[in-house]
Amino acid sequence: MIELYVFDLEFNLLGEISEYKELQIERNYDKVSQLILRISSSPEAIELLKHDNILTTQDDAKYGYIIEHFDYTDEAETEIEIHAYSLNFMLSWRVIERQQKFSGNVEDLIKYFVKNNAINPSNPNKVIPNLRLGTNSGVSINDESTKTGGELLEHCFEVCNKHEMSMDILLNHQDKKFDFVTWQGVDRSTQQMINPHVIFSKEFDNIINQKYVHNRVDYKTTAIVAGEGEGTARKYKVTNDQFSGFNRREVFVDARDLQSTYTNDNGDEITMSTAEYNAALIKRGDEKLSEYEIIETFESEVDMNSQFVYGIDYYLGDRVSIRNDDIQRVMHPRVISSTFISKKEGIMFSINFGSNIPTLFEKIKKKVNK
Repeated sequence: MIELYVFDLEFNLLGEISEYKELQIERNYDKVSQLILRISSSPEAIELLKHDNILTTQDDAKYGYIIEHFDYTDEAETEIEIHAYSLNFMLSWRVIERQQKFSGNVEDLIKYFVKNNAINPSNPNKVIPNLRLGTNSGVSINDESTKTGGELLEHCFEVCNKHEMSMDILLNHQDKKFDFVTWQGVDRSTQQMINPHVIFSKEFDNIINQKYVHNRVDYKTTAIVAGEGEGTARKYKVTNDQFSGFNRREVFVDARDLQSTYTNDNGDEITMSTAEYNAALIKRGDEKLSEYEIIETFESEVDMNSQFVYGIDYYLGDRVSIRNDDIQRVMHPRVISSTFISKKEGIMFSINFGSNIPTLFEKIKKKVNK
């Protein structure tokens, strides 16, 4: 069984856990990752598994999960169930208070919002202790984003998902700092000739079972974005207006928070030109449409003894090739999530290629935030 370390928020090692009923780790590329631990209750376990303590695996002590849910059950036997979330969950504790705008490299863009709202904000009470920005990983994409209000974590993931990127907060035990990093997986698909190819299919004998989903229920093509103003004077822009007829699926985006006149980081009042403001509305529409893409996924239980080994030949976020001859589908998706379950009976490992299917909670949250 995989051993776990337990740290507090000051990076002190509190103890180790080597015996438990079940450990489930779901690593996600496009949203917060999660660790679920079921363990027999004891005074020692209750002391270790407190809120705000951080769990890591022995193999990867830099990737932590902060405890947010503690469930104690006393039935035939006493049991504790812990739900802990990857450290980027801490960004959900902050909101973007005023209008903020950045244009440039996408890694700098994401880090701009993190710095302004959690590292060096105007209100020192918003500082997340010991959080700092890591070095860029080399994603050469430029973008622009203007945002007022809303959860910091949600906005950062919106930008990441738009560009097929990811982000993490990692434990730097040497410096006792939380390092915020942005990154993008490697292309290992047959569409490129630089990196060795990674191919999955039942015909290659490296898939135990497979589930294919193609879901267009929440798919939208066109965003109608409403900005500042009231009544007939309100400003509107339409993203992807070229779609028509049966091919057009609209979503309304309330972007009243976007104002053409705002105060920048230096306290200066800035007024956008009409063209700049319209571009900001279009950008908001593009960001919102990234939440309504077609869900196409191959959920597969991978043979851990196959020719391709996770963590050696390919990693979370990498683009690979996957095919199913029965339904005549060939895809070149990213590895969007991996789920590892460890019990006394054995270990199970599965991978999701493609789009993560939204949970009921995520669907409800999307409806509320429209």
